[in-house]
Order: sequence, then C-alpha cells, then structure tokens
Amino acid sequence: MHYERVHLGDWHRLLLGDLPWTFLLEVVARASFIYILVMFAMRGLGKRVAAQLTVFELSIVVALAATVGVPLEAANKGLLPPVIILVVVIIMQRILSELAFRHHRFDWASSGDVIALMRDGKLLLGCMKKSGLSRERLFAVLRAARIEHLGQIRAMYLEASGAFTLVRAEPPVPGLSILPGFETTLRQEARTHHRFVCASCGALDTQSSRPRSACQACSGTAWTEASGDLTR
Repeated sequence: MHYERVHLGDWHRLLLGDLPWTFLLEVVARASFIYILVMFAMRGLGKRVAAQLTVFELSIVVALAATVGVPLEAANKGLLPPVIILVVVIIMQRILSELAFRHHRFDWASSGDVIALMRDGKLLLGCMKKSGLSRERLFAVLRAARIEHLGQIRAMYLEASGAFTLVRAEPPVPGLSILPGFETTLRQEARTHHRFVCASCGALDTQSSRPRSACQACSGTAWTEASGDLTR
C-alpha cells in the first residue's frame, strides 16, 4: 500500500487538504445558504423550539445540526439533500405537535411530565432521585432564586423542559437552611429557637425540643435547628 509523505510545512494540506484555494469561496456560499435555510427552518418549527427545549424538540435541533454539517465541509456533497431533510423535519414536527395537542398521552410520551421536587418546605427525596437531581444542585437553584431556607417554598417543580418552577410560601415558615456550610455567621443569624427540621428532607417537627425519633417523612435520624428569614 502506497502512502504519501507527510511534510509539517505543507500548509496547503494542513489548511485545505486536497482541495484548491478557490473552494473557500464555495464554502462562503454554502455557509450563507445553509444559514438562511436553518433560519427559515427554525422559523417554521415555531417559537417554542427557539425557547427552552423539550426532549422531542432537542432531538429536532440535533437532527438539524447533523444535516447541515456535512455539506458545509464536503465539496462532493450537494445542497439539495439538506433542503429535503429540513423540509421533512419541519413536516414531522408539525404533525407530532398536532398529535401532542390533541392527545395528552402522546405529549407525555414525547416530552415527559412535570415532577414535584418539594412540597410545604419538604424535599421529596424519591422524586429527586428519580429525576437524577442532587441536593447540592437543587440548593444552588434555590439560592439563585434568593431563597434562604426551605420554609420559604410551598412547592417546586421540574418542568418537562428542564426548567424549575417555584411557588413561594406566604407567609414562610421555619425550614432547613440551604446556605453553604462556610456561611457560619449567616446561619447563626437565621437560627430559630426550639424549632427543628430533618437534616435530610427538611421536614419541620412540631416539638419544641430536639426530636429523638426518626423523621416520619424520610426515616432520617439527624435533626438540626430550623432557620428563619434573614431579610425582614
């Protein structure tokens, strides 16, 4: 088998391979055409695809990316097949969106369902495990929403798109602090007296002294003092 010698100083091979320099002009034309084609395709798919994506909509975007990548670089690939593929993708998306609108089960199967992560200041650990969401990740999302402890949340949901939805408690009750462990001063300032929460799920105990039994919600045995609002 014959192999050509490789020279490190062969800039033409490194930059263009075996194609002539004039192919760069064709690349500009191909990129412009594909850009306009994808722009109209995204417009045809609707505003929902341009926002937060469901699993079904994300698969469409991945298909579009795979479609437009090859003709941008390969000189021996024509531009007509990507046009046909994009048209087929748009038609399929329209048909499947209509089915999802008419049939809830189909919408659930293609996009997923809403998952409750918290209720009344208490973590739903089973639902969190099902969704693959850690406590640290959840607490980071809550801190970004200016939440200090779980008692400020009445309910929290993980939407089918992957977005988080919060329902704030009015008025808030004492709850498990979500401040980082190194914020000892802030944690001390927010401590309530004689109110305790489960250190695992955040369930608030009704007793005025540290509970000796396991948590009824998650069977956890570790308890900690509840936190109140720092901003009053």
